[in-house]
Amino acid sequence: MVKTLVAKDYRVKPGKWGESKQRVQIMLTPTAIELVDAIAEKMELTRAEVIERLIRSQCLNIETLKEIEADED
Repeated sequence: MVKTLVAKDYRVKPGKWGESKQRVQIMLTPTAIELVDAIAEKMELTRAEVIERLIRSQCLNIETLKEIEADED
């Protein structure tokens, strides 16, 4: 009996970032989802890629997050 190898899911292959992606679950407000979706649609990206790019960008860092937190108080 010969076993047939099934192609691995594309998400487990190292991609653009040189790393395999892992599935995670996050919770966002409806407003945040709308904003992510609008950006994704305009840039022809997935929600995951929008979030990945934001997290990896220089505009998202601890100092910026602390400023945002301070503005909300």
